[in-house]
Amino acid sequence: MKNLLIKICTFMILITLFTGCHQQNKLYLFETKKIDNQVILILKNTSKKPIDLSLKDQKIKCLPADKQGVFIFNKKEFKDTYYDEIEAKESTQYQEYNDFDINRITDHSLQQLNECIKKTKNDKKICYGEVIVFFYQNKSLVDIQKNNFVLKGKEKVITFESLKVWDDTKIIENIYAKK
Repeated sequence: MKNLLIKICTFMILITLFTGCHQQNKLYLFETKKIDNQVILILKNTSKKPIDLSLKDQKIKCLPADKQGVFIFNKKEFKDTYYDEIEAKESTQYQEYNDFDINRITDHSLQQLNECIKKTKNDKKICYGEVIVFFYQNKSLVDIQKNNFVLKGKEKVITFESLKVWDDTKIIENIYAKK
């Protein structure tokens, strides 16, 4: 009986070690959404500093504390192993850039959203970033689009058009510059 109890305890310890029941990376949390033929990983920075995230050929640079970023995959290409392949580290090359204003024009009849990002300082910094638009219809998420951009001058205009009918949006801007 004693040998059986030792074997059971050993087996349970091995299962715990090999099934991933270990401390998770505390830099981010993620949520998975499936929309039509897409799988979207929504990642939230839970650290107090900006982080860089990467998965396969996609990167999120300088994600500020408490902000979200996304990785978007075709449903056929997505693998469950991707969850374990996300790499996260503190951002050391970039810093958040906050000297900008946003002007938006939303046209529901055309199902189009235009966003103009304007620097508020007259500096020569080249800024990088991403704009993520979550499209909702009757409070249900129907589409997500992401646009990575480079802001070399004073302003940048980005247009989003969804083939889905939508009546509301949530928009996230993550803008950063080299240190």
